[in-house]
Amino acid sequence: MPIDKAINQAPEADIVVLAEDAAPEIEIVLDEDGGAIVEIGEQEAKEVDFYANLAEVIEPEALARIAIDVSAMFEADKGSRSDWEQMYAKGLDLLGLRMEERTKPFRGAAGAAHPMLQESIIQFQAQAFRELMPAGGPVRTQILGKETVDKFQQAARVQDFMNYQITTVMEEYTPEFDQLLYYTGYGGSTFKKVYYDAQLGRMVSKLCLADDVYIPYNGSSVVSQCPRLTHRLAMDSNEFRKRVVAGEYLDVAVDLEPTPADPSQIQAAIDKVVGVQPTDSAGEVFLLEMLVDLDIPGFEDVDENGDPTKIKLPYVVTLAEDTLAVIGIRRNWKEEDELKRHRNYYVHYVLVEGPGAYGLGFVHLIGGLSKAATTALRQLIDAGTLANLPAGFKAKGARIADDSDPIQPGEWRDIDAGGAELSSSLLPLPYKEPSQVLFALLGFLVDAGKRLSSTADMQVGDG
Repeated sequence: MPIDKAINQAPEADIVVLAEDAAPEIEIVLDEDGGAIVEIGEQEAKEVDFYANLAEVIEPEALARIAIDVSAMFEADKGSRSDWEQMYAKGLDLLGLRMEERTKPFRGAAGAAHPMLQESIIQFQAQAFRELMPAGGPVRTQILGKETVDKFQQAARVQDFMNYQITTVMEEYTPEFDQLLYYTGYGGSTFKKVYYDAQLGRMVSKLCLADDVYIPYNGSSVVSQCPRLTHRLAMDSNEFRKRVVAGEYLDVAVDLEPTPADPSQIQAAIDKVVGVQPTDSAGEVFLLEMLVDLDIPGFEDVDENGDPTKIKLPYVVTLAEDTLAVIGIRRNWKEEDELKRHRNYYVHYVLVEGPGAYGLGFVHLIGGLSKAATTALRQLIDAGTLANLPAGFKAKGARIADDSDPIQPGEWRDIDAGGAELSSSLLPLPYKEPSQVLFALLGFLVDAGKRLSSTADMQVGDG
């Protein structure tokens, strides 16, 4: 029935005038007496796929509020660990990876670093890699319940398949795992992010340094127990564009032009030690991916009556670091999970559990001893240098031929003392030979550091 005819047949009190430019959803219900009721209601919300990017349907004002709240959380987590970052960065100088030319306390002073810290890290790395990554693969299976032939065969198939996936298909796993052990030995904390990559069409296991993973002040070393977790990730501009086209991120104003990288304090210290520097053609996009609980308007948690419970639900929120614009929001629980428990993609590798959310590494355990050993080693070398190349004062009137050149072994050089005794014209500085006490102290520091590091290595062998 045409709408104008239905309105004409309705009682006079039920007539509703529609604006020409309005296009609401209209439902006409015919009465038994021949009349009609015209129900004009708001259009129902469009059904959104459970795994879709919710940032595409959330109002811009709500996205702006989410961006402000989430970025404030990130800044708070970043500021709470500023002292930890400084200690992490300063400890890199104790590794002795850079050949240092020192001019203090004198030009040519010893710049060697004692290898105690480096030795402990490499020893842990080698031992842990042998234990955790054997030649046959890292996966082992265990049969629960009654053992049967079918279970044995099934366990063998699962073990072989998973080892094949990790050692062959996942090309990045083995080299990044080896590097992970080095960073774990040094700083005590490193992360692995395990997820399905739609671009590669397979599971991946990416190395995430503690520098790029932010745990809140009241967080835990068990990342699944943390109220939130932020991962700062760098992505090639072309890779980012692929993900935008695939619908993973919003197509917002993100600088895709090649720009110099903006390293963090720890990354800048690593670049200095290794001897590299960022270039102007990096072309990287930096994103902040946060696992956080939010109460988003339009997607609230409701009770049996459909009323909002004001309980925050787990989401994965992605921001562009340069503009702090939200480019992705996804539900972070399984669709069939009625409890809406958040999913975790990160594995936290810890050398030694200690106070705080981050683990303790050798830089914390023997960093002070390594610094003292380096100081003692340099003092011993400098004392030997000064004892072998003596210097001192000479009378102003005394003249030495070619005094700008050092005296070579077996050389006798002319000196004009002006008639005075030679001993009264020259006064050598009282340099001493390298101290035996200092040498004994160096040995004590090294022994103490080795004992402590070997204690930390025991748990790897026992595992």
